[in-house]
Order: sequence, then C-alpha cells, then structure tokens
Amino acid sequence: MSSKGRIKFYKRLDVRMALWYTVTFLTMIILIFGFLDYRFRHNLLKEADRLLVDEAKEIINVILKNPETLNDQLREYKKVVSNRRYYPIAFQVFNQQGNCIFSSEALPDFSFPKVSLDLVNHKKTISKTLDVPQKNSLFRLCTYPHRENGELKYVVQIATHLRAMQETIENFRGHLSIAFFLALFFGSIGGWLLSRKSLRPIDKITETTKRITATNLSERLPLQESDDDLDRLATTINQMMERLEESFQKLSRFTADAAHELRTPLAALKGETEVLLSRKRSSEEYQEALTNNLERLDFLTKLVNDLLILSQADEGKASLKIENLNFSELLKQLYEAFNIVAMQKKIDFTFFTPEEVLINGDRIKLKQLFSNLIDNAIKYTPDGGNISLIIQPEKDQVAVIIKDTGIGIPSDDLLHIFDRFYRVDTSRSRISGGVGLGLSICHWIVKAHHGTIDVKSQLHQGATFTVTLPTKPTGISPNIKQN
Repeated sequence: MSSKGRIKFYKRLDVRMALWYTVTFLTMIILIFGFLDYRFRHNLLKEADRLLVDEAKEIINVILKNPETLNDQLREYKKVVSNRRYYPIAFQVFNQQGNCIFSSEALPDFSFPKVSLDLVNHKKTISKTLDVPQKNSLFRLCTYPHRENGELKYVVQIATHLRAMQETIENFRGHLSIAFFLALFFGSIGGWLLSRKSLRPIDKITETTKRITATNLSERLPLQESDDDLDRLATTINQMMERLEESFQKLSRFTADAAHELRTPLAALKGETEVLLSRKRSSEEYQEALTNNLERLDFLTKLVNDLLILSQADEGKASLKIENLNFSELLKQLYEAFNIVAMQKKIDFTFFTPEEVLINGDRIKLKQLFSNLIDNAIKYTPDGGNISLIIQPEKDQVAVIIKDTGIGIPSDDLLHIFDRFYRVDTSRSRISGGVGLGLSICHWIVKAHHGTIDVKSQLHQGATFTVTLPTKPTGISPNIKQN
C-alpha cells in the first residue's frame, strides 16, 4: 500500500529495473544450463557408442582369430563383458545370410530387435537408444557390420544399459539446479543493489528539485562527476534552471521598471487633478491642466504600446508582415520627414544611397526601427551639429549607417543601451530620452529580420549606429506572417 505522494512499489523504476535484470539473467541461465545439459548428455552417449563399437571390433577379432572354435571363444568373452558393474554387455553375431551364429544372455528387461541386413548394407554403424517404459530403463544398441573386400561377412548387435549414465546425468542436473537457484538468488540481489546504486542520484535530483522554488532559483542539482547519463541529465536541468533564473530575473526587473515608469506620470496626473479640483478655476487654468494631462496620457500610451510590443516579442506572438520593399525609397521618405526637425535645430542632415536597394521586410517595423534611431540622433545632437544617413549595399545584405556628432555614449554604457528601461541618466532626462524602450524595440526588430545592430561611440564625440539586414532573410518569405 503506497502513501500519498509516493510511487507505488511495483511502479518504482528501481523495482522494474531489478525485475528486468532478474528476467534477463534468468533467461540467460536457462539457455546456458540447457545447453550444458544437452552437451553433457550428448558426450556421454558418444562415449557409450565408442565403447560399444570397440567391443564389437573386439568380438570380430575373436571370431577372425579362431573361426573353428568360435562358440567357445565367444562364451569366454561373454563371461568377461556380461558381469561388468557399470556397463555390462549383451551381444549376438549374424553371418552374411542373416542367421544368428551366437547370442549371449540378454540383459535384464532387454531383448534384441530384429536386425535388417538391407539397412546394415548401406550404413557403417547404427546406434540408437531403446526405452523400456515398463521398467523405466534405457539401453544403447549398436549394430556393427564387418566387411571383407567390400562384402558383408558378419553383423554384431551389441547393447548395454544406460543406468550409470542416467545416474550421472541426474547428479549433474541436481548440481545444475542448486547452481541455478543460487545464481538466480544472488543475481536478483545483485540486480536490485545495482539498480538502487544506479538510480540513487535520481533521489538526490528529486529532493533538490522539490526544494527549488521561485525564491531560490539559484540552487542547482548535484553532479556525481561520473559523466554518465544521469550526470548529463542533471547538467541539462541545471542549464534549464539558469535560463529560467535569467528569464525570471528579467521578468522581475521588467515588471518593477514598468511599474516605476507608470507610477510617476500617474501620480502626476492624480496630483494635478486633485489640485485642480481643490477650488474653482478659470477656463484658462482648466485648459492648461488638461493639456498637461493629455501630454502625460500620450506618454503613457506610448509606454504601454512599447511594453505590448516587447511582451508580444518575448512570447513569440509579435508578427512580421514581410513584403518586397524599395528600401532606399523608404529611408528617403524618413529622411525628408526628419530633415524638417533637424533644420529647426540647424543640424546638417545628409542622406546618401548609391543605387536603388530592394529587400524583403516588414515596412511598418523597419520604419519604426529607423525612426527611433534618427529621432535619437536628432535629440542628442546639439544645434549646429551633423547627422549622416548612409546606405551601403553589399552582397546579399545592406548596411545602414546613422552617424551623428552628438553627446555620445560612455563606454561603460555601450553594453547596456539595448536593455529595457536603460537610460544614460547623466545626459538624458526622461523628457528627452523617453523611458529606455526605444533601442530595445530596435534590437528586437533587427533580430526578427535576421540582421545585426552595432554601435560605436565615445563621450562628447558622437555615436555611429550600423544596422545590417539581409536582402532576402533565410526562412522569411514575402507575404508570410512570421511569429
């Protein structure tokens, strides 16, 4: 009977493995012992046959030496062989006509079968086992023909009982039975101990896994340093835990940062509304307050939209509507739109493309990508500065370089500018720098198009963003939504 939370005994892996070990070992023992029994009995019969053939040859020699006193010689020979303790012999001799010329006394419970000369003529020696069911006795009979110049002269039928051989076989099988049960017992115990030892690390893995929760994702499964399958399993689970811990930390930071970014404008909205309602105001004051609230609501709307895009990207639900694009024309339109803003800051904004460039991509996402990069360049380039937008077609890809002479990015921050909610606080306020999601979205869009984005910058010496996109991304076809 199993308790709650525990595996039933017959379903435990170590029990099933031990059972398989035992069944396999049992099958192997049966096959081996069966083969040994068969070979042992076969060899004993071959020895009995050799004995009978040798005796038959000896009888023929007695006949050939003294054919005149054949009966007397065979009677003397009979006295010797019939009184043996283990293999007493009975025999009879036939001439070439099939007439019996001598017959010894038969063995107890045994009588010779009729000899067939036709069968003897075609074979050298015939050996067979005769069973007497009434007496539970086995006899071995050998029919030996003697030929001279190819002509049959005599046939000797010689027999002996196999009582001694049966006793030997029974003793052998008794020893095999004892060995069988001992091997089965110790094999089963060994299989059980081996399965328990082999699966002991699983118990440690199970106990450690039970302890791991959202609060201690840093805990790892122990390794046995044996480089076996269980070690590889533990290593794989540890790697999975590392990924889960990293994802959980990112999610926690993302949630905290999102809450922080939402709290400030919401608190401002609430506070200004409370102040506005504290007493009666003029229409101009109401209009000014509503205008400020609308700006904050626009900020919140953009923040929520950016969060939604990144959330969909993380879940694999953000889609790309791929189509054939005139890439150079798309960037030219963005240049013309942002050049108006650059002119207000007296920034020299130049655009260069050597030829018409066509690529496969999502028009809206690519516009968002380069709008963010150009907007950042204009924001962080002081009045009178320079910005260049350059398209460089290459083999199977196109590079877009956006270079400015703005305030630049400290080297310590370059590794983090694509992180969510990351801002270079010493130079960028929330008003000018947003909430730190723009470059994260840019990074996702580039990766979704199987491209790369790189930045080089030094403080007070401007920044250069290089976006490289394949003209025909592998695995992305036109008019197919990519998740």
